[in-house]
Amino acid sequence: MTLTQDIEPRTYFRTFEAALADFKPPAENIDQIIDVVRTLSYEHVYIPESRAFIALEPAGSTSPVAFIAHGYIAVHPQEGDNYWIELPAHQAAAKGFAAVAKQVEEAVIPTCATCFTNLPSTGMCDYCD
Repeated sequence: MTLTQDIEPRTYFRTFEAALADFKPPAENIDQIIDVVRTLSYEHVYIPESRAFIALEPAGSTSPVAFIAHGYIAVHPQEGDNYWIELPAHQAAAKGFAAVAKQVEEAVIPTCATCFTNLPSTGMCDYCD
C-alpha cells in the first residue's frame, strides 16, 4: 500500500496544453510533442514537484502512459512495447556542446634525467643539482 505521504507532490492540469505551457519545453519540440500526444489515450495530466517531466495517466490506472521531458518522450502504451522519441532541441543541444567543448590539455612537467623526479619551475633538480 502506498501512502499519500510517500508520493511526490504533483500539480494536476485540466488540459495537456495547460501543462505544456507551464512546463515550457524548447519551442522546436512543441509540434512533435503535440503530434505524439494526439495518438495517446489519457485522462490525467500532471507535473511532479521536481518538474522533470509531464506525465499522462490513462483512466483507471496509476501508471502513466507517457512521460514528456525537455529532450525526449517515453511512451508506455497499455498494450504494446515501450518506446522513446528523442526531441530535436535535445539533439541540437548535445551537438552544440560537443562542438564548443575544448579538450583540456594536461601540462607537460619536465623531469630530471638522472633521478626522474619532476623538476620545479627553476628547471634545476633539488636532489641532483
